[in-house]
Amino acid sequence: MTIAIAASGFRAGAAVRDAVLGAELLGRGAIGGFAVLALLSGDGQLHHCMTQRGGASCLDMPDAWLAAPTAAAISSGPDRPEPLVQFLPGAAGIGLVTGHRHPSRPGRDGAALNAAVLALLGQGAAPQPAVASVLAANAEADAGLIAIDAQGVLGWGNSERVLRRSDLGQFQRDDGSARVAILHNSIFSCAPLAEQVGALAWAQLTGLAGPIGWIRLAAAVPRRIAHRDRVHIDPSGAITAIDSANPYVPTNLHRTTVAYLGSEVWRHGVCVGRVMTELVADVADGMVMPFGDAAHDAFLMRTDHVAS
Repeated sequence: MTIAIAASGFRAGAAVRDAVLGAELLGRGAIGGFAVLALLSGDGQLHHCMTQRGGASCLDMPDAWLAAPTAAAISSGPDRPEPLVQFLPGAAGIGLVTGHRHPSRPGRDGAALNAAVLALLGQGAAPQPAVASVLAANAEADAGLIAIDAQGVLGWGNSERVLRRSDLGQFQRDDGSARVAILHNSIFSCAPLAEQVGALAWAQLTGLAGPIGWIRLAAAVPRRIAHRDRVHIDPSGAITAIDSANPYVPTNLHRTTVAYLGSEVWRHGVCVGRVMTELVADVADGMVMPFGDAAHDAFLMRTDHVAS
């Protein structure tokens, strides 16, 4: 398993989903295959959704789950051993335990590491001591763990064995009402991945814009020849038009890159950022058309280097 995420607070379900989607867009490696998302709903019920292939974009997640106050996810490459729920166990009224590397492998006592942490939560232990005790007893286990209890409190850590790896990423933030933790390995990106996907999660948890944000192709829009590559958006982040300095324009239906890496993003006549991940879509008769799939019709904008 290559990435683990847990969050609590406003729209924790959306925060976890956005973080996994962001990792799939920004990262390369064992990502975009199997994914499990679990949550504790406002009424304390435990819910899971999972897929063996396609990552977060293939999770059958009802819209109501986006508002869940406690959520967690795990994801990696495709076709992992069934049942997938073994990789993210949870208990209603108790909590959830996710992780990376091999969090479901048996520890010295024969119990799966993640299940052992969940059992400690059920006995009244706080998440951080529960994670720390299991990892201390299994220092050479190939696992990192994140636990979150029904009150939204987080605990996380890596075993001594995992800490010796050179490909680790981690992110943690807690303001008292919103909390998120991310652990990953073997995912590579141009910028530090954990910080980037953590910012996406934090934006959902707090409602505050972060250094990166989503842009969506919600409807067919014109593709225009121009002197500079620009993507025009409305206040909601929906594309209204795309300008391209590339003179090649297909005359028939053609699938191509329509939002080029580094292109300016403009809103109401002001440049507000740059394209961070490219958008591929179908083009015909001067129009760019969405696939009708939210995951494939979305890409990321960097707002931390706004052009003048």
